[in-house]
Amino acid sequence: MHALSLPTPPPDSALRVRLQEFNLLPSRLWHLARQPGWQRELQALGALASRSALVRVLHRRWSAQLLAALGPAALPVTDLAHPALALALAPAPLLQQLQRRAGVLLLAPRLRRVVRRSEVLALREALGAELLQWAYGDAEALMDALAQGRGAAGQGAAGGSDAELPADPAAAADLLGAGLLAQSWHDAPAGLKLRADGRLPPGADDAAVRTASGLDAARARHLCRQLLASLDSTWLSSFPATP
Repeated sequence: MHALSLPTPPPDSALRVRLQEFNLLPSRLWHLARQPGWQRELQALGALASRSALVRVLHRRWSAQLLAALGPAALPVTDLAHPALALALAPAPLLQQLQRRAGVLLLAPRLRRVVRRSEVLALREALGAELLQWAYGDAEALMDALAQGRGAAGQGAAGGSDAELPADPAAAADLLGAGLLAQSWHDAPAGLKLRADGRLPPGADDAAVRTASGLDAARARHLCRQLLASLDSTWLSSFPATP
């Protein structure tokens, strides 16, 4: 008797379209900082760049170049059950939210040491009142999980609670969050990992940034999925349940 396989989403489902785009047209999801030439090419086209047919042609060419550069190991992703896929396929606005929140979580011990009113107001301006309040309150449980994960992995964070808060906390949060996401799929098959890495800013490729959380890949992934569930549980529920 053959083992049951996971059902493939219908052709018209948003998830199926997203997976096809991820596999075949990665340029549509690629972080622009990785390919500044694309933006220059669009600017050179002027008003023609608004023509959707021309943009489709460009993305087919750019994607073909990307796939050739990724090499034969970057096979298309077909396993919807991989626990990192919900992170890797997240729509851009959700991925950016997740990246920022993950970074704020890593900075939370340092953020909580700030008590001077002027500095708190500056943090609120940089990060937003809602996210800063989250760091002071609801992030507590995830901070505990983060500390436990570091201990279980036998690692420490690159910057502890005694470290100075970065001059630009928003940029620091974005970079640290990107690193945590990169770590979350670092042990995934090459086809998933390389495409997902391309969605993050180039700074996330730095091993020191990727491992700054002190978590191994499995624990980073679990933490990122917890953050994703708090941001958009509906999106996460579109994927097969994983342990």
